[in-house]
Amino acid sequence: MSVSRHLPDYPILLAGVSTPVVKGMREMGLSVTELQDDLTYLTGYQSSRWNLLLVGSQKCFNEQELQTLSLCRIPIIDLAEFNNKTGIGRTIPEMSKKANTGVEQFNSQFAVQLKTRIQQSGGAWIRLGDYPYPYQGVICYAESALGNDFREYSNVMSPLTVSLDLLHCKSEAEWQTESNSETQRKLRVELISRYRQGLPVSLSSVSSRLEMTQLFQDIHLDRKQMPLVWVTSLDTFFRWWKLRSEFSVSINRLSTGWETIISGNFEGFSPALQIWRSQHSATVALYRGVNEIRDDATAFANNPERHPGGFSAHWAGVCSSLIPFDFKNFAAAAAS
Repeated sequence: MSVSRHLPDYPILLAGVSTPVVKGMREMGLSVTELQDDLTYLTGYQSSRWNLLLVGSQKCFNEQELQTLSLCRIPIIDLAEFNNKTGIGRTIPEMSKKANTGVEQFNSQFAVQLKTRIQQSGGAWIRLGDYPYPYQGVICYAESALGNDFREYSNVMSPLTVSLDLLHCKSEAEWQTESNSETQRKLRVELISRYRQGLPVSLSSVSSRLEMTQLFQDIHLDRKQMPLVWVTSLDTFFRWWKLRSEFSVSINRLSTGWETIISGNFEGFSPALQIWRSQHSATVALYRGVNEIRDDATAFANNPERHPGGFSAHWAGVCSSLIPFDFKNFAAAAAS
C-alpha cells in the first residue's frame, strides 16, 4: 500500500513518548494524540490521517507491529536521536528494542529540535497561539486580587506550567523602589523586550487597567511599540489558558492551504493558529467549526526573537535569564 508523504496532518501520532514531553507538546499548543496499543487499525491508513509518528526512546514494537508500520510507510521520528550524540535514531527494525539513550525530556532545546525534524520530514510546525487572536503578548494587572493564598501557593494553583515568578519583571521592583529616568528606561525596555519575545508579564504593583495606563505614561512607553499587546487581569489570562488547554484541533493539508476544525468552550475568546516556516510565522484567527486557511492569503513575518514553541517552551527547563538553544535575542537591543 502506497501512502502520500506530503505535509503531515495533525494531530501528530505518539507512541511511548514520555509523559513530560507529551505534556510539554500540549502546553505548546501542538495537536497530538497517543497511539493505541493495537496497531491493526492502521492497516486501513489513509493519507489524510496520521501522517507523522513520534516514537519515544524507550518504546519498542513486536514483529507484527513493525510490519504494520513498514507497510503504512508513516514518516517516523525516533526521539532517541535527540539524546544521541550522533543525532541518529533507530531504524524501524531496530525498534524491536529500547534505545540505549535516556528517556527524552521536555525543554527549550527539545522543542527547537522537534520543530527542525518535523520540517525536515516534510511537515509544518503548527500550533495554537499563546494568546487570543490577534494578540502577540500580554501584560497582566490585578495579581493581588487573587488573594494571599494564591501568592503563597501559586505553584499549585496557577494553570501555567511555569513559575509565576517568571512573569515578574525585576525592573518593576527597581522602579517601585526608586522612580527616576534610569529605572523608567529599564522597565520600558524590559516590557518591550518581553513583548517582542512573546513572553507574558504580570506587574504585581498594578491593580487596575487605569493604573496600567498611568504606568505606561510614567515610564514614557508608547503603545505603538507593542501594537498587539493584550492588557488584561491575571485572572482573565489564567481563564484563557485553562480554556486553551481544552481546545481540540485537527488540521488537514489541502492543495490550496489548510483546513482546520476546532472545538471547545471559547467563552468570548478568539483562538489563534500559528504557522511557522523557518524563522517566519503567521498568526490566523480560528472560528468554531471548520476553517480554511489559504496559502495565498497568509502573511508571514520574520520572528527571530520568538521561540517557535511559545513562552512555555522558552522557559522549559531553563532559568528565565537564559536564552533557549539556537535562539537569538534581538529584542532588548531593539527596545532600548
